[in-house]
Amino acid sequence: MPKEKTPKEVYDGLSAEGGYGEAHPDKAEMEKSIRMALEDYEFGKILRKLRNQNWRVIFNIHYDVLRELCDQLMRFKRQKTSNHQGLFAFIVLEFPELDLDWNFFETVRNIRNQNKYRGADITRDMWKMNEAGLDVYISTLKKELEKRIKKM
Repeated sequence: MPKEKTPKEVYDGLSAEGGYGEAHPDKAEMEKSIRMALEDYEFGKILRKLRNQNWRVIFNIHYDVLRELCDQLMRFKRQKTSNHQGLFAFIVLEFPELDLDWNFFETVRNIRNQNKYRGADITRDMWKMNEAGLDVYISTLKKELEKRIKKM
């Protein structure tokens, strides 16, 4: 099993490969993307309350919201990437004041990748182990984005 990389190792490797690109923040576009992500989040919260939940769908909605909010936050540093691990490494390194845990990002990214690329299902237990973290991270990112958008 490969050794887990630190956020710095991921960042340095992706930087060397040209995996980060320049982004030009557009306030209206960013506001729309954030609004749609938060609408998805609210819909995901409704799905949690259904009688016969599909935990895979619920998890993936929340993961996509987390990723989109990170993507929008990254734009404040005029950067973008399509690599999720690189995105999360960037967020951890460039926004240390948010105190976001690299291991949490890696956990949810790996669950998502196992589902998307290896056909592994996402169980209720997997969801429950990450539900609170996803809610806290989404809330933290939402507040940070709202604060930064106001200053644009």
